[in-house]
Amino acid sequence: MASPTPPDADCPTQSSLLALPDVNLEDIFLCLPTPAALARASLACAAFRRIITERSFLRRFRKHPPPPLLGIIDDEGVFAPTEAPHPSAPLSRALVQGADFTYSFVPKPLGKNHTIWSPCDVRDGRVLLEHRRFGADTFFTDLAVCNPLSRRYLLLPPIPEDMTIEQERLYELRHFLIPVREDEDETSLKVICLAYYRSKLVTFIFSSVTGQWCIAASTSWSSLGVVDPFRRLFSCFNYFRGCFYWSLDWEHKLLVLDTHRMEFFTLSIHHPAYYMKFIGQPEHI
Repeated sequence: MASPTPPDADCPTQSSLLALPDVNLEDIFLCLPTPAALARASLACAAFRRIITERSFLRRFRKHPPPPLLGIIDDEGVFAPTEAPHPSAPLSRALVQGADFTYSFVPKPLGKNHTIWSPCDVRDGRVLLEHRRFGADTFFTDLAVCNPLSRRYLLLPPIPEDMTIEQERLYELRHFLIPVREDEDETSLKVICLAYYRSKLVTFIFSSVTGQWCIAASTSWSSLGVVDPFRRLFSCFNYFRGCFYWSLDWEHKLLVLDTHRMEFFTLSIHHPAYYMKFIGQPEHI
């Protein structure tokens, strides 16, 4: 009776794979070509199944490779699809036919049938819509988050008056979507309301988990070393690895909001080109 063929020395065995750290195994599993191949790998042993069934890993697998660029939404709220010869042009045309980028499915605020929703941020397939009520109290801003393809939406409640009644005069108000982190439920959402006052900067956050607003961060301009910010124009924001960035060109600084710790700080920059190079760095750096 012939003895069994010894395993190829160049072929890693299951035991040798199990000796690898989880982070290395995740990188290996991310290279699997299809969900079916991933399912077969999860059946190999309990250790593989534990890693593969983790919510954070499954989210990474769904984003690997990154989703194709289908288009952009401009400052006027108009969707501009990708066009040939871009490889995602056929998908983009299908999106235009199936989605509603007029947001007609989102109900108008109470008593405002002629309201026009204006997109102010787009992230993770969601669009943040706003309608500002002109008047003395600029906190009266109607907000909604929607998915133009599925036509699902969420109307956000107003920021409670007791959070704003004792604040100073408001100079500017901006709203942003916070990207979903790997350890969070991808169906959840968070919205930031950034309020610029004469002497301070306050961040209000809405969470779909609680359905409520809260004050997440507050700091004075003087503690950030910023002079007369309300007399200047802020740049458009950028988001990179859990932080929002604004360029304070007159101060040669970056204003940074760390969304993990909910803290503000500034970074000194020597030239605007450095800012553009820094923001353009890939995620793994």
